[in-house]
Amino acid sequence: MKIETLQEELAENEAKLKAKTAVSRSLLNKEDSDIAEIKRSVDEVKELRSKSDGLRAKIEALKLLNEEENRASKADSKGNSAKEDGDNTEDDGESTTDSTKKQTKSAKRDDDPDDNDDGGSDDDSSDDSELEKDSKTKNKRGSGKVKTLNKDKELEIHKRDMLSVLKEGKTTRDVTGGIGLSDGSVLIPQDILNVEHETHQFPRLGSLVRTVSVKHSTGKLPVMWDTDEKLSDHSEYSATAKNNMLKVVPINWDLQTKTGAYVYSQDLLSDSDYDWQSELAQSMITLRDNTDDDLIIKALTDGVTAVEATDLVAAIKTALNMTLKPNDSAAASIVLSQSAFNALDQLKDTQGRPLVQPDLTKGTGSTILGKTVIVIDDTLFPSAKAGDVNIIIAPLQKAVINFKNNEITGKFMDTYDVWYQQLGIYLREDVVQARKDLIINIKGTTDTTSGSTTGTGK
Repeated sequence: MKIETLQEELAENEAKLKAKTAVSRSLLNKEDSDIAEIKRSVDEVKELRSKSDGLRAKIEALKLLNEEENRASKADSKGNSAKEDGDNTEDDGESTTDSTKKQTKSAKRDDDPDDNDDGGSDDDSSDDSELEKDSKTKNKRGSGKVKTLNKDKELEIHKRDMLSVLKEGKTTRDVTGGIGLSDGSVLIPQDILNVEHETHQFPRLGSLVRTVSVKHSTGKLPVMWDTDEKLSDHSEYSATAKNNMLKVVPINWDLQTKTGAYVYSQDLLSDSDYDWQSELAQSMITLRDNTDDDLIIKALTDGVTAVEATDLVAAIKTALNMTLKPNDSAAASIVLSQSAFNALDQLKDTQGRPLVQPDLTKGTGSTILGKTVIVIDDTLFPSAKAGDVNIIIAPLQKAVINFKNNEITGKFMDTYDVWYQQLGIYLREDVVQARKDLIINIKGTTDTTSGSTTGTGK
């Protein structure tokens, strides 16, 4: 009755799961869907799926236990039946033997005295034959009892081990063809709570640079530069003066292939209710973001001569006011190592206000001299170590371009000789340093600061 109740509960939960999945899919297809609502819906789908998996596991466990109990019950009934049959046969054998002996004795008394030697010889031979047959029958019955006892003992041990598995959730004995895994892995799924993710501590650079979709492995993006030339004076019927050809600089790309994969066994999936595939898919995104961060920071520093600053604030102002033209300066961001941010955050202007101000336009983050600040790990900079002060100032959308062909995340199955699954990511992209002239790299130490600044503007 317990199994039937669980099966009814499973059917009801599966119906809810199907309906909630349809709702989640419709939310994803809507352009104006709220992200929070989508997340809640997906979480509900995960919870319902986890509940269904748990119910299935309970049903299978109960079925297995019932089968073991039925086997043990049948074995006990067979043993008792065999024992009763053996006792009856033994009694019949004893009765038959006694009757035979009595008949033999009676025959001896009735025979002639002269014939005692011959008749006695025949009777003794018949008696010995019956005794030998009776001994074989008893030995055969005894062997059957031993076998029955051994089988009952084996079933008793099997039931005891099964009960231990159900209580502890795992098997510890070496089973080569039985109920568990030989390495002692979990047989019945344990309760596994949702994974708590460690959030990446720094902003991702992939969303700050320009991404261009391309179709072919190689190609170029022509960039037409601005010109300082002017029109020439013209007199009536005279030829028009030709201007110099505009400067067109091609930005070349050559796509590179990046791949990664996580392999997980079928045992892991079978022994757990948790949606490992979903979690590993999210980890694939982390691998991609880590790769983009590394490629972008290399593009921002490769071949760029660093300015050794004795005054960090002055160096930043010079980069924004003089090195970059006004439009590029207005679009520029300031990328700081964590140590550089700490050094600048210690500074105050002449009015005693911190140099680093909260970004009121976004509600999060900070600004320096009115510019957006992006803080990244000290060691993300090439050849840098903890404590190094590194600053990059550039209009990131113009300075670095990520030429991207495609990104594929998929699940691959093995040929069922090893029994595992593999979740992999395939990425085709090339992160290019598009405008080296717009990148300013400033280096210093934690002691490279100015005493004060004259306001928070440029």
